[in-house]
Amino acid sequence: MRTWERLKRGLLLPLRSPVLLALSVGYSGLLYMAGLQAGFLDVRNPYWVLSIGGLLLLSPIYHALLLPAIASALRGTRVDWRTVVSDAQELFPRLFLGEVVVGAAVIVGGLLLFIPGIYVGMRLIYYKQAIVFERRQAIPALRESLRMTLDGRSTVGLFLYLAALYGCTAGLDLLLITYAPGLVVHVGSVTGTALLVVWMNTFVTSSYVAREDGA
Repeated sequence: MRTWERLKRGLLLPLRSPVLLALSVGYSGLLYMAGLQAGFLDVRNPYWVLSIGGLLLLSPIYHALLLPAIASALRGTRVDWRTVVSDAQELFPRLFLGEVVVGAAVIVGGLLLFIPGIYVGMRLIYYKQAIVFERRQAIPALRESLRMTLDGRSTVGLFLYLAALYGCTAGLDLLLITYAPGLVVHVGSVTGTALLVVWMNTFVTSSYVAREDGA
């Protein structure tokens, strides 16, 4: 599939599969409400534990549900939600452990310099897909992600996609904060974040499948 066709398909996917957007709006809304008390990096705030705890608990559930739904949407098949929910219970501990390890590694890399944090995040970017689609344990999934990101050119290309999406969303948030009333800011931030996370997961999942097929 050509680059432009893959990009267009990924951007339209949440609009064609409303369940993806609904899952992401719920996830983003809960994290947004938690973040109003304390930012995820605001460790001096006593409410920081609630924010980071919410992320660590919600992210595994969200991705255990979202990734199979994305894969089904990309294949054009219907999601078997009974199986997905059942599998999510098994996958939660693995995704939770991966979230903790990757989050800690990215934070440590970011404290050293900004670039190492990005590098670590990109090298470990496929661990969720390895857990959900291949049923790997957390540490083998992290190793699999490291193996799959040895090709620097493809990894940089994926990073540029994700950075462009993040930049557009950040720009929209800035415009809303500057010019929009409070309620519109809240709704716009949740919606923008929801689109961002579903788009990012779509591109990462699509890239993961393409690399696995080419392996």
